[in-house]
Amino acid sequence: MDKNTHMNVTVDFTNWGASKYDLRIPVHQPIKALIINLAETLKIEYKDLSKCTIKTTNKAILLSDDDKLTNFQIADGDILEIL
Repeated sequence: MDKNTHMNVTVDFTNWGASKYDLRIPVHQPIKALIINLAETLKIEYKDLSKCTIKTTNKAILLSDDDKLTNFQIADGDILEIL
């Protein structure tokens, strides 16, 4: 598997009433699809998908909807907070 297709990050779902997860996630998927897929895989109930946003807690980056991780300076070890 090519290193550039996935990254190792911590995904923080605490705003949704869930936990933090250390995951290997795809970088080329739009943020909205990524959040939906993660929530379904982790069996996390989501209420309003009209606001699919990720904030990096260690960098000043806010991603939403059609943004992709590969287009921003997101790297292994970053913490992604699901808003």
